[in-house]
Amino acid sequence: MDKMKYVKSDLCQLGWISCMGCCGKDFKDKHSVAKGIEKNTIEYSRNKENLYFFMNRSKDLRESGICTNLVYDVHRDMIFCPLHPEQNQGKDLRLDHHSCDIMHVCRTAFLFDNWDKEMKNDFIKFLKVKKKKGQLDWYAFSQGMANGSLVDEFEGLKWD
Repeated sequence: MDKMKYVKSDLCQLGWISCMGCCGKDFKDKHSVAKGIEKNTIEYSRNKENLYFFMNRSKDLRESGICTNLVYDVHRDMIFCPLHPEQNQGKDLRLDHHSCDIMHVCRTAFLFDNWDKEMKNDFIKFLKVKKKKGQLDWYAFSQGMANGSLVDEFEGLKWD
């Protein structure tokens, strides 16, 4: 039997903001999640050449609830997973990894992927306005994606 394959949602990594809502669980708070990502990033920078060592160094989530594989790229100002197929010429190192649920798709991404192009563009404009107003950073975006509050707010605005 073939393994199920990850299906990409364009909403997870927009190029100007990135979501980490499904990269862990029961996030403690923004500060502790940021500290966890900072620790991961330091460990990643020391082990970049050996991704297998990096990804297998821990079987637990950080105390903050964040995955031990999620790191920050200061040059792009983006959070990303070095095990993700977009970082590895299409090879998905997250397959069968103990802390990754690659089949997870949040309700927000599911709805977005099924909207027409106009609705998708409207939602992205909505997100950009929130970011410009200082109402949306990586943490608020990730939480709003995962708990559905961003899509609920958008749909409320769209239909009111």
